[in-house]
Amino acid sequence: MKNRPLSWVALIALLMSIITIAVVVLSTMGFRMEWWGYASSLKILRGAVYGGVIAIVFSLLGIFITWPGRKRGGLVFSIIGVSILLPSLAMPLYWHYSKSKLPPIQDISTDLENPPEFWEAPTSRITHPGAAVAEQQLMAFPDIQPAMFSEAKDHLFDKAVALVRDFGWKLVSADSSEGRIEATVTTFWYGFKDDVVIRLTETDAGTKVDMRSTSRFGGGGDGGSNANRIRAFLAALKE
Repeated sequence: MKNRPLSWVALIALLMSIITIAVVVLSTMGFRMEWWGYASSLKILRGAVYGGVIAIVFSLLGIFITWPGRKRGGLVFSIIGVSILLPSLAMPLYWHYSKSKLPPIQDISTDLENPPEFWEAPTSRITHPGAAVAEQQLMAFPDIQPAMFSEAKDHLFDKAVALVRDFGWKLVSADSSEGRIEATVTTFWYGFKDDVVIRLTETDAGTKVDMRSTSRFGGGGDGGSNANRIRAFLAALKE
């Protein structure tokens, strides 16, 4: 049994896993390098996911065929195929799952009656999409609300600007007299450009902070990324 012939299923599984990972990376790199647009990049990524699922099936079949005691070798190839594929497919599969469960919106605001406006950020969504999107947001993200602080506006403004830099966002403008901060966020994996505007308003009790986060690309929803960004920023500001 030491010289068992190599299973072609195990070998194909490993080759398909490597090709799938290469295509996933290529879909991202091509978009970042502006070789193709958003829609084409998603089509390439979708094809890679389909190919990855087939590769996982081959890998599992290969593990079964090459398990110790059977006639074929190559167990390590099948195990490597599964091990490198699952982390690579986790992000696009989770993103697809999130988009399927959430409404197709990508412009999120804590104030839906008077959303903060963009003045400097080069966003493609200057005007808030309106009541229809607002209703969907309330259903999906009822916790996205203005944050109230007892601190003075000027002091809180400086802390918010510092936090924007700490988050690694590109500060586009910061107007303390208007209480407005605008920034651009570059997502880690795809390099998508999302834009954020933060508005601070003085109240009798202190300062109200509103925030709006919107994606420049896409029409099928953001998978909850803009809502998560608002949650994370306001939570950090409160700390």
